[in-house]
Amino acid sequence: MSRKRMLRDSPVKRAILRGPFPVSGEKLAGEFGISRVAVWKHVRELKKLGYSIRSTGKGYVVEGRPDVPYPWELPVKAVYLPETSSTMDVAWNLEDWEFAIAGTQRSGRGRRGASWFSPPGGLYVSLPISERLSLEAGRKLSKPVLSAVLRILREMGVRAVPVENGLYVDGRKLGGVLVEISGEMGEVKRAVVGLGLNVKNPVPAGAVSLQMLLGSVSLLQVAKRVLPSVEEELRKFLRSARSFER
Repeated sequence: MSRKRMLRDSPVKRAILRGPFPVSGEKLAGEFGISRVAVWKHVRELKKLGYSIRSTGKGYVVEGRPDVPYPWELPVKAVYLPETSSTMDVAWNLEDWEFAIAGTQRSGRGRRGASWFSPPGGLYVSLPISERLSLEAGRKLSKPVLSAVLRILREMGVRAVPVENGLYVDGRKLGGVLVEISGEMGEVKRAVVGLGLNVKNPVPAGAVSLQMLLGSVSLLQVAKRVLPSVEEELRKFLRSARSFER
């Protein structure tokens, strides 16, 4: 997918969506130093992306939001692609600590060359990191990600267990982590950490989703909780690794 379809964060969209409502287009134009037409274009784009926004004499009122982890909805730095080959491919070309998120993947990757079934409704993300690490430390990058997701799942009432780089509930696969590294002379210089989590997407035989376990579940709310936790645990792991390898 071309970068033209890659959606990036927008402070104007965040301001439109945060309220309090109604949000004055004139006030937003003054706040960001843009025209009211430019504000209206942001509103129009949000409507095309599934938001329900009503225009009133006093401003815009947001009446409905899609259950989609768009960048301006998240507490982390991110880009969003409705569809892509793999978030791993996208992430290699992003800035460090910028999540690549996809609505669906055509060629999602799993471990040992396996494919990852990636229909709409799942959480498919990858995060690039530039850090000089030993190869041994690089191979452990999946551990803080698994730890972060397991903690959030416990808070949601889901008792998952890690098996290698996968997450399982009663023997059924709920998610998985993939790490790809780049470096030389036995040293990691850059890595991309990927996470696939079945939220409310259809799953293959032998797998399970959060929706199957919990009933009603929001993909956006899961992303809001999981992604900052993943970033926090990875940063903590890297600080520890740097201290250990000095």
